[in-house]
Amino acid sequence: MTLPVVGGVAALLWMVAPVSLTTEPLEGAEYGFWRIVPEAMQEGYGALGWGFLCAALAVYMMVELNNKNLLLRVSSRMLGSMLGILLTVAVAYHVFQPGSVVMLLVLLSFFPLFASYQRPEPAFSFRSFLLLSLASLFFPKLVWFVPLFWQMQWFFRTLSFRSFLASLMAVFTVYWLFAGFAALIGRFPLFLEHVRAMVSFHPGDYLGLDYRKVVTFFFLVLLFVVGSIDNYAHRYLDRVRTRIIYDAICLMGAVVIVLICVQPQYADVLMPMLLMCTAMVFGHFFTLTHTRFSHICCLILSLLAVAVWTIQYVCDSQLRLTF
Repeated sequence: MTLPVVGGVAALLWMVAPVSLTTEPLEGAEYGFWRIVPEAMQEGYGALGWGFLCAALAVYMMVELNNKNLLLRVSSRMLGSMLGILLTVAVAYHVFQPGSVVMLLVLLSFFPLFASYQRPEPAFSFRSFLLLSLASLFFPKLVWFVPLFWQMQWFFRTLSFRSFLASLMAVFTVYWLFAGFAALIGRFPLFLEHVRAMVSFHPGDYLGLDYRKVVTFFFLVLLFVVGSIDNYAHRYLDRVRTRIIYDAICLMGAVVIVLICVQPQYADVLMPMLLMCTAMVFGHFFTLTHTRFSHICCLILSLLAVAVWTIQYVCDSQLRLTF
């Protein structure tokens, strides 16, 4: 009953405590295809409803990812439940935004990536990188995650010359179609803007940080560190394949944390990916540890989760009353 209860509580809190009913204005070139998303999906309860739908799909995919790859040594839907809990706690990310789409597509890319373990078949590589490339249409700088996925393929022992070519073909296919469509409709400068957005970097904008999102970030980092340490301390209990999967997830989570620290202006689109990685490593810790210390640790972190949610809700209520 854990997952249905989490889903019911999440749905209630999602509607009770929206931080904002409007997606923050985003620069089109920096977020690619986001410019074609209808305004009705970015404001009002439409933004909140679409955000909840993306969260529900992400939880479902996490459950399926666990079922297909046996990420836990026991029969449990805790990874999906943990993702639902963290998505609910991160009140600032309840509205529909580019990070929601990126999270879904990256999570989908894990299915062929994990299935490719010791099977260096080009088909798996093509599917995984195709989904990553599609995600980069909503956040162009995500294309720099391609080397990270190559490293993850190396973990899974699937990085071969053929799989490498398949990954390049997948990335180029998406952008070849994008360029052709833009030229067909006479909007080729849109494609050039997208390419420029991939390679244009700016100094970190720390002055524009929202303290509510900073609180959420440090809470997620704390959970990620706790889960990662426990994973490496007790990895001998898992199968080799499961260890490699969590190695890849820990690597991605660490890279995302570094990127948020270096380029905080992109925290909104990167934070959902950190939520996804944290749910997996901390869900593993929460489910499979049964010592007195771990129980006390989980109680403390649960209280912190309530505190983080309360801080965001109370502070935003005060802001709405002020305006």
